Amino acid sequence: MAYEWSFGCKFASEFQNLSQIDQDKILDFTDIFEINGFDDFTRYTGKIAPSWSGDISQKNFEFARKHDLWHYHVGIPDYKARHDKYQTSDWLLHFVRQSSQRIILVDLYSHYTSAGEFYFPPESYLVIDNE
Repeated sequence: MAYEWSFGCKFASEFQNLSQIDQDKILDFTDIFEINGFDDFTRYTGKIAPSWSGDISQKNFEFARKHDLWHYHVGIPDYKARHDKYQTSDWLLHFVRQSSQRIILVDLYSHYTSAGEFYFPPESYLVIDNE
């Protein structure tokens, strides 16, 4: 089974401005996805979760479900061991799960906003060039 990924329009241009270390952490995630998909989350170092789970407002729940937003604790700046099965980090890689075989990377941002709420990418980051 082939697993594919691509960048959302805005994140594609922002990726170029990230440090080589941060780019490598993101590409480590995509390498694992290309081989394994999401059949076994234990293959990933960081936690993967749908962004509509957790303690969020109804508005954010609906936004995340509508766009099938997920997030991955990518290890930026570093992983923090929190659980037996996975690790967490301060920064999250946000992606749209288009199907069980295809994801679109849309944003990289701190886990929480300055107001202490879970961060969601702006809708403008969800524009996807379907080639």
